[in-house]
Amino acid sequence: MKIVLIFVFGVFFSLQAQQKVNKLLSKGDKKLAKLDTSGALNLYDKALSVDSACADAYARISDVFISRGNYKNAMELLNAGIRITVDIPKDKKTISHLYSIRSFIYFTAEDFHHAIQDLDQAIILNTDNPNYFYMRALVKRMNGDEKGCCRDLKKAIALGSKAAAVYSETYCN
Repeated sequence: MKIVLIFVFGVFFSLQAQQKVNKLLSKGDKKLAKLDTSGALNLYDKALSVDSACADAYARISDVFISRGNYKNAMELLNAGIRITVDIPKDKKTISHLYSIRSFIYFTAEDFHHAIQDLDQAIILNTDNPNYFYMRALVKRMNGDEKGCCRDLKKAIALGSKAAAVYSETYCN
């Protein structure tokens, strides 16, 4: 009986914590929509203090850092977020987003090898996102892999990417 009661309380408190995290993220999004990045960061940080494995919070904070040009802090946060969330089967799509954001930072640093590795991971976690294939195609092209670029563009097009179709017409015919 005690075990059942403990389990019920555990589930109840877990649901309450998740609801609190969702509210904090939503409030942060509203602050961000009003261009209050400091207020948004404060709320996203609070969400992380409630759930340190909240991949959404890591993604949102790193997006703010990137928009400010603060790639170093974004990279540190993404590394921590990936390390903490990768073994937790919470939300593969959100974790894949962490990899895609980090790949962008690698790309801007012209570290194409690591950018491709992160996009590979994003695709493993979320095979339905055409943007990951499109992004990887662009990085492969920058890295000199035109055949790989065109293969990824075909996959992105098959998943509905119109931008990939335009790019493919220019570079893969």
